[in-house]
Amino acid sequence: MSLPDPAFDRRAAALLRAAANDLKRDDTTAEADLGLAPGTFAGLTSGEQPVDLALLGRAAEVWPLNERDLLPGHDDTSRRVRIMRAKESEASSRVLARGGDDYYEYRDTAMSRVASYRPEWIRMLQPVDDNDADNPAVRWNRGHLLYQFTYFVGPVNYYYRWQDRSVCVPMETGDSVWGLPFAPHSFTARSTDEPAYILALTYGGDLVGDAQRELAILGNAAAHQAKLTPDGGPAALLRSFLQARAVTVEELARRTGLSAGHLAVLVDGDRQPTGAERAQLAEALGISERDLLPPSTRTDGGVVVQRSATAHRWHYPADSPAYRFTQLAGDASHPHTTALETEVLARSAEDTAWLSTYQHSYLYVLGDQPVRLLWEADGERYEEELQPGDSAYLMPEVPLSFVRTDPEAPPAQVLLLRIAGAVLPEVRHALGAMPEGGIERYVNEDRLWYSKEGN
Repeated sequence: MSLPDPAFDRRAAALLRAAANDLKRDDTTAEADLGLAPGTFAGLTSGEQPVDLALLGRAAEVWPLNERDLLPGHDDTSRRVRIMRAKESEASSRVLARGGDDYYEYRDTAMSRVASYRPEWIRMLQPVDDNDADNPAVRWNRGHLLYQFTYFVGPVNYYYRWQDRSVCVPMETGDSVWGLPFAPHSFTARSTDEPAYILALTYGGDLVGDAQRELAILGNAAAHQAKLTPDGGPAALLRSFLQARAVTVEELARRTGLSAGHLAVLVDGDRQPTGAERAQLAEALGISERDLLPPSTRTDGGVVVQRSATAHRWHYPADSPAYRFTQLAGDASHPHTTALETEVLARSAEDTAWLSTYQHSYLYVLGDQPVRLLWEADGERYEEELQPGDSAYLMPEVPLSFVRTDPEAPPAQVLLLRIAGAVLPEVRHALGAMPEGGIERYVNEDRLWYSKEGN
């Protein structure tokens, strides 16, 4: 039996009130719909009575919503942080075989229900003596849904397959890779004399959650129709908005002052609009210019390989460095994902620099030096010493900093991965446009949408 969670119950109560408001049900009509005794709905939406699964099931039967719409998320952090010690990680060890041979040892590292990433420590158990992508000792997977960032430690071979082309990339410590979903890949060790493992951090981004559930209902055909391919360019977006607005090329010509013939060329993708034309098109369609700009990508064969030797490196802050950052693999198509190898230069809390971001943060202590993690939560400051192999998760907007445990020891090294959750720019802009008090009600709706007494 789970322990009571007042915060979870409050979030459930707020979601129930928000759903009833959206469906224009006051307490009396909600009670009639849900078969509740008069006067009980107010207790449910105030948090005085728990919202149980039976009630959610009943609401999903009589109202046009899903149980998931009324289920809040769980917060499994302590002071907005979740730490996993190396011993806990080792205790999660499991060995998975492929083709009858032990192939990988997996260990969990710090995860949270609040974030969508799934970070694993993975050791290669099958060594190879060549860099041949067709080596029969290489056991390929079938690809998986999640995007994957991979950080390499030791002599590891990385294999990937894209459009029936198989590639082997020998990797060394500090190299990294970012890869797309459902691309088959594999890893092997090139030596048994030194550690060979990876930190594989997978995440779903916008693909998981509501989008996946919606397309699962709509089906394969709808998903194929919805896709925007990398070679579609601005024309694919323009055609999509013309269809959505039910606007013809002739009507678009009237609104923009551009000729129908020229617009037809833009719609067909034979030419890309100039900056001025893009502004005219956006104004005519009632959208933002960025809605007509497809994301760029640096992927080659579905992956971005970043060698440590050629990576960008810089000090932060520039005038009094507390850290030396190395930019790891990523792609412009995912601007809200940041991967950094962090060398901790700060010798004291007075010398360090605070870091804060809208992204969820994951960190793993590399090398053989411990580090002090400092963070702030709800007006208080906290500190934990992290040993090599320890990992942690921190919520968005939680300021953090690192300090060397031993000021005279070499700098500690930390892998720092930042991934945006569901609060992407569209949501952030919407929050910024709300009137005073709107954000508080959005986060925790606590009232009927109108007053029974009048204004």
